[in-house]
Amino acid sequence: MVSELDPDGVESRALLQAMDFNNARVLEVGSGDGRLAFRYANASAFVVGIEPQEKEIAAAVEACPLHLRHRMSFLQTTALALPFRNESFDIAVLAWSL
Repeated sequence: MVSELDPDGVESRALLQAMDFNNARVLEVGSGDGRLAFRYANASAFVVGIEPQEKEIAAAVEACPLHLRHRMSFLQTTALALPFRNESFDIAVLAWSL
């Protein structure tokens, strides 16, 4: 089940105003259950959410809307052990990770 920490969408509106997600390759560090990533994924080329907790990754994969599954993936890892080449992403989101 996806958490609803921002039912009015204030957080996602602020994020969408601060960044141009249009066709961007996005890395979300600490993606949790995917609740925020799902809100900007439609505009992005693709989104990779990373999260150290297996339970959260499983929740994100399960909750991912069908129409977004081709452009989203979730991996269990940390920002200290990124399995990506340099410059793989245009935007990094760390909404609740700091």
